[in-house]
Amino acid sequence: MVEVKALVAELSKCGDDNSERVVDIIKALDEAGVTVSMLHELRIGTVVAKYRKNENAEVAEAAKALVKKWREMAAAAGVKSEKKKDDAPTKEEEEVAGFSNLDVSDFRSNLRQRLLDVLKGSAAAASARCYSVAEAVEAAVCDLFPQLDSDTQRKRDYAAKVRQLIFNLKKNDDLRERLLAGGVAPDRLASMSADELAPSHIREQRAQARNFHHDARSLDWSKKNRDTINKQIGVDDSKGMFQCKACGSKRVSNYEKQTRSADEPMTQFFECVDCGKRWRT
Repeated sequence: MVEVKALVAELSKCGDDNSERVVDIIKALDEAGVTVSMLHELRIGTVVAKYRKNENAEVAEAAKALVKKWREMAAAAGVKSEKKKDDAPTKEEEEVAGFSNLDVSDFRSNLRQRLLDVLKGSAAAASARCYSVAEAVEAAVCDLFPQLDSDTQRKRDYAAKVRQLIFNLKKNDDLRERLLAGGVAPDRLASMSADELAPSHIREQRAQARNFHHDARSLDWSKKNRDTINKQIGVDDSKGMFQCKACGSKRVSNYEKQTRSADEPMTQFFECVDCGKRWRT
């Protein structure tokens, strides 16, 4: 699972000028034993399908063959195939495509059109579905900021929220697909926080950063991370000259401090790295 996820991430970053590497990744995915659940969870088919019309014939053929193989596997498992991204909208879909509510200001209409442009780049729905979802999302955001025409600040907040959704829908393929498939309601999308809108790998990075800073505020952080710190600065785990009285380990750290009068020797403080026992002499 981790290996497949890494391959998909690398494939999504490959450019058209790196055809040889793209072919290698597609072949690796073909041999990785991808399951139907992995196809659904990682959206691998969407990433590979983008290369079916690549200018390089070898890349295009490899992508087509792998997508076909996965479709047959999904069909054998009883999963209904989704509409291809390359399929043109049907005549009926083109006839009904369009915004139903045209009684909006040019300001709102412009932002609604930008939402539509983002959704049209997805394979999850036909043209008419993109129009209806874009309109519903814009209306849901507008409901959060009533009286736009009379309040300049509300108008700015409304525009900022729509732009935030546009930016994240561009970056978060999974969120965009779920929105078009009906997995995320427009009003729910409008009320999502920045963390909820972010792609999964960004959320993981933020969670790791929060946990790191939380742990760094702990009084015993240096003790918990002693081995990691020592390794980074080149200090090995060699034994010291002092031995722990409790566990017998020689991994003992020590320091000196003047706790008595100046004519008295300094007091030595010891701490066992293994069992945590402390003493002084």
